[in-house]
Parts: sequence; C-alpha cells; structure tokens
Amino acid sequence: MIPNSVSALKARHRANIPKLPPELWEIIFDHATYVPSILIPEIYEYSGTLGSLFNHDHHPLIRQALVTKHRLIRVCKQWWHLATPFLYRSIFIGRGRCLSSLANALARGKGVLLGKWPLGFYTQRLDIAMRDTGQTLADLGLLAEVIRCLPNLAIVSVDATPSPHDSLAMPGIVMDALIYIAPSLKIIDWASDRLLPSFTSLQNLLTATQQLRILSCPYYLKSRTNAMAINCTLSSCTTLAVPLNRNDIFSSTQLPALRELSYPYSFPALDWHYIPFLERHGRKLCSVHLYWSGFRDQLLPFARHCPHLCRLTISLDFWDSFDVESFKLIPVEYLGVRCRRSQSSTRAYTFIFSQLAHLKDAMPTLRTIRFTGSLNVNELLRNHRKALVHAQELFGGSKLRLEDHEGRLLLDRVVPLDATS
Repeated sequence: MIPNSVSALKARHRANIPKLPPELWEIIFDHATYVPSILIPEIYEYSGTLGSLFNHDHHPLIRQALVTKHRLIRVCKQWWHLATPFLYRSIFIGRGRCLSSLANALARGKGVLLGKWPLGFYTQRLDIAMRDTGQTLADLGLLAEVIRCLPNLAIVSVDATPSPHDSLAMPGIVMDALIYIAPSLKIIDWASDRLLPSFTSLQNLLTATQQLRILSCPYYLKSRTNAMAINCTLSSCTTLAVPLNRNDIFSSTQLPALRELSYPYSFPALDWHYIPFLERHGRKLCSVHLYWSGFRDQLLPFARHCPHLCRLTISLDFWDSFDVESFKLIPVEYLGVRCRRSQSSTRAYTFIFSQLAHLKDAMPTLRTIRFTGSLNVNELLRNHRKALVHAQELFGGSKLRLEDHEGRLLLDRVVPLDATS
C-alpha cells in the first residue's frame, strides 16, 4: 500500500501543463519576467537619469523577476529549456559569494541548450551591486571571469554598497575583461563611488568601445599624473554624465553625437568650471538633467550656451526649494521634476503644484511636466489626494500634460475623495 500511496501522492502533485507551441511559452515567460525600462531600447528613454536613483527604483524589480525565473526553470525539462535564456538575460550580482557558482555555470554552459549558444550569449545587462561586508580581490577575479563569458553584453552598471573596503578600486583584471567585451557595450553606468576605475583604465575601456551611447561616471578618478584628458572619439555617445569640474577629463574627447548632459550632483554657486564644456558642446545639447542646488543663477550658463535645449529634468532635496523664476530662463518643451526626499507633506506637494501652474502662462513653449520619481508618484496617489485635487483645479482644461513617471496622465489616476470615504 505504501508504494501505491506514494505514486498517488506524486500524481496529485504532478503539474498539469497545457500543450502550447514553444513560441507561445516564450511570450508568456517574457511577460512573466518583464521589468520595465532596464533593457535596450526602453532604457534609452531614461538615458539622462541613470544612476543610483534609477537603480533604487529598479533593483527590487530585477531581484523579484529573478525569483520568478528561477521558479520557471524548475517546473519541467521543457520549461528549463525555454526559460533559461530569460534567466541569463539580466544578471544581478548582489553578493560576492555567488560569483563562484555563476562563473562555473557560465564556463560549463557552452551549448547546454540542445547544442545552442553558450549561456552568456543571452546576457544583455549586468548589475554589479554587491552588498557584502567587503569585496575581496578573489571575488573580483571571479567577476572578471564572468564578464569574459558575456560576448553580447550591452549594459554594465556598477552600484556597490558602502563597505569597510570603500577605498578598493576596480582592479585591472576586471577592467581588462570589460575591454575584452567592449565592442558590444552601449551603456556604461558607474552609479556609485565604490569600485571606481582608474583614469587610465577608463580611458582604455572607452577607446575600445564601438557602439557606446550612454556614459555615466560622475566621480573624480585617480590618476598617476596630473594630465587627465581622455583623447579619443566617442562617435555614438549621445548622453554623458560626468564630473564637469576643474579636471575636465573630456576636454580632448570628440563627441559629435552628444545631445544630452547629466550633472547629478550639487555644485556651489560660483563654481562654474563646467562652462568650458558648455562652450564647446552647448549648441548640440537638447536635454539637460541637473541636481537643483537652489541658487537662482544655476541655469544661466545653460540659457546662454544651449540655444536648442528643449528638455530639462531636475532633482531636488525638498519641493519647497523649487524657484519658478529661475526656470523661466529656459523655454523648454519638457520639464521633469523629482524630489529625493520621501514622505513629503501634503503642503509640500500643494506648493510644487502651485509653482508649476505659474509656468503655464510664463513658459508658452512648455508642453509636458513629468514627475519622474516613482516614489513621489506613489506617495501622491496613496497619501496626498487633496494635493492632487488642488492640481486638478490648477491644470483642469489646460493643454499642458501633467504626467507620472511612466508618461501617463497623472490626474487621470486620481480617485475622487467621495469614492474613498
């Protein structure tokens, strides 16, 4: 009776999977594991806002999708075969201790899918987001092995968490691995100041790229010499986020396709050492992303040197630091706003809506205002309906689009107060 009972138990738990063509299963798996805006081409829409804030919004979604992918490949052999490419499409390294098993899997994975491509062939994105107590050189050596197995890698993001080894630079073995696969790279995003490359290694990496479209490395890089200028041509680079300070490392770089500039950190009112960069490239710029430090003259150089600017995105620490008079200087068509601080008050949101409403008449070119932070939008919808009702009164009947972080009309998502009572 026992064997029969065991067989009956297995039969009851056996998955009853419908018989569908493999192409349909792949579409289903794609929807089940989809994370918006992290892969090409969707990520290009967020080109100027990549970095720690973008990762703060998307890393939880990437980790959640990885859990789903691991579950899919364990259902049956057919699903393992069909879902494995989705598992390796985006690799997220959250712990250094996982590097050994990942490197072994990629090294052994040549042709495991019925004689098809190696596992690393499917990888488009790599997030180096280790949050261990410290990254060792042994861990980073394994990281280099992983990178060399990713011939089609398009996006690399480095966003390591603070640790006792904050001074540890990205070792040459890892930079050499990135140079090895550089021809496929389209986005390089150093989102934190940990594991930074040396100036020389970054220069060698950029020189080896062929399709680089977005470069974000807004930190000061160490060099053995005082001469720090990357002398190469980045013919495809449209978006740049760099430390435009006294050490302008891109003073000798040819950027014929540049259209977008991101400066995500505060700078003093009189520290305008980024002006020489604007003098060289300002006429090409169509979009600028700034950390708003609150002083009124911050936008003057952009108004003076960027005559074709049509998109402006700002990040603030507090909503009440928004100065509507400053933004009248640049007649843009699109204005993006984001507050880094969470748990803002209803009064703060009412203030920002009132300030933005002044731009309707003062800036006739303005067509769209977008709240670019998902935390701000979710906070508004969940906790500040009165502020949204105030916005409806201010913007009702206006041709100006007031959008959420995904480009949807924000006011269409407002639930009437009487419907929640």
